[in-house]
Amino acid sequence: MISRRLLKSFVVALATASILPQLAWAHFIWLKAEPAKQPGGTATIRAFFNEEPEPDADFVKYTKNLELKVDGQLVPSTQGEASRNADWAGKLPATVDTEHDLGVMTKGKKPFRLQYTARAQSGPLAPTAKEGADKLRVRLIEDGDKKQIEVLFDGKPVAKARIKVYPASGEPTDAVADEQGRATIAGIPEGTSALWANWVDETAGAKDGKDYAETRYYATFTYNPGAQAQDSASTSPEVPPTSFATMPEPAVNSFGGAVLGKWLYVYSGHIGRTHRYSVETTDKHFRRLNLEDRTTWEDLPLEKDLQGVALVADDKALYRIGGMAAKNKAGEDDELYSVADFSRFDPETKTWTKLADMPEARSTHDAVVIGRTVYVAGGWTMGGDSDSSPYPKSALAFDLDHPEAGWKVIPQPFQRRALSVAEQGGKLYVLGGLVGGGMKVERRVDVYDPKTETWAQGPELPGGGRTEGFGTSAFAVNGRLYYSGASGRIYQLSQAGDAWESIGAWALPRITHRVLPGPGRTLLAVGGNAKGRQTPVIEAIPLPETPAPSAGE
Repeated sequence: MISRRLLKSFVVALATASILPQLAWAHFIWLKAEPAKQPGGTATIRAFFNEEPEPDADFVKYTKNLELKVDGQLVPSTQGEASRNADWAGKLPATVDTEHDLGVMTKGKKPFRLQYTARAQSGPLAPTAKEGADKLRVRLIEDGDKKQIEVLFDGKPVAKARIKVYPASGEPTDAVADEQGRATIAGIPEGTSALWANWVDETAGAKDGKDYAETRYYATFTYNPGAQAQDSASTSPEVPPTSFATMPEPAVNSFGGAVLGKWLYVYSGHIGRTHRYSVETTDKHFRRLNLEDRTTWEDLPLEKDLQGVALVADDKALYRIGGMAAKNKAGEDDELYSVADFSRFDPETKTWTKLADMPEARSTHDAVVIGRTVYVAGGWTMGGDSDSSPYPKSALAFDLDHPEAGWKVIPQPFQRRALSVAEQGGKLYVLGGLVGGGMKVERRVDVYDPKTETWAQGPELPGGGRTEGFGTSAFAVNGRLYYSGASGRIYQLSQAGDAWESIGAWALPRITHRVLPGPGRTLLAVGGNAKGRQTPVIEAIPLPETPAPSAGE
């Protein structure tokens, strides 16, 4: 009998003189998700091509065009020595997918189309979880205390699917799914085995001018329960491994947040129950955290307690812009008023200086400094009764070097609030928000170019739950724009500004928070509403040293 090693050597030699479809017949695409090797590091997602579920540098060239995806969103990846690799910061996603269409080939009596898919999973899914990917997929589900493999085609169970199991030691074994596309396979829930499943779609068709009689699907699967354990490992569910610091009581959402020097600043904000507003639900603190020791909080003079307020910084000072003040007491009808305030805070003297008010009051807007200009976009103008609050029709700009010029009014092609703004490539990006009195969530992105003074539309925010796009936060670090919203997923804007790329996830998904730069090329999630209440946990995830090119670059 020919040994497995000798057989592999023969296949490698054959590959040098063969095209991919011939080689692919005995080899598959695999994915693995490997946890961070040290606290505060990034996990690694690896895509490789081999007969067995281990990378082999001899076949790395066949991975160069693979696209790694989480929830259908591209994950930036680079080519390694034996695999295509992607860094992932924070909580690992439950599933990562990739696929490759090998086209039409002939082996035997009839031509067929060959399609490969691969999945890496880090946590079991519920049987009722909707499958987000099409084609043939394998997943691990947990039904009560039972963990089973489930084989799906276009989201539907595949009865009697053929399965090949690769144990940690020994030869591969065969298995067959039941009528519901399920199978109980030893070693899979423990992460010591891998597998592929096969299914044939007998629908004929044509591709690239070539007819085929059927499509043969192969789907590989790996599972790493250690990744899930690392994600959940902490002294308490409220203190995830990504924890950076803790806010003093009370924790806030819908507040002003900024970073200047070694300090993180938190200005006022909302406390208490969601959608309950009164003089008692607005925090009466302006504080800053020492980012070097991560424990020292210092109280600063509060000019006015507000929520839905923006706080930005240049290289010397902080600027507070707008916000909402409640005048009613608890139990009384809401009396909520937006303000037009614009003030500068000097961190050296710890004093406030009033600047020119905005042309109109606004709250639940956002602001950013681009160059030496403060830009404000979105929001609404509350005048006591929130149901009839108008939405400003213009964005604003204020030149910090020429304050005598006052505010410049910029007509904006949208009317939204509870949005976020950030900068990339010198342009202003306005992300998502709420539109109209019906509280409709918008995923639209508008882009303003100060050089041409024109607006354009950017890539829509990625899909998620029905609240994705509401209460997001965004910030640019080293020239790249990052944002997160209700799903907890962290996205970066592509270098071309035309797509969103998944790079990680917060352990505590949150809205109405602040995403801000942290020390040592980290990104912080500060405050916000997590699971219906304000969270005091400040999370940090590492960012790549250089922007990673997308697949195929």
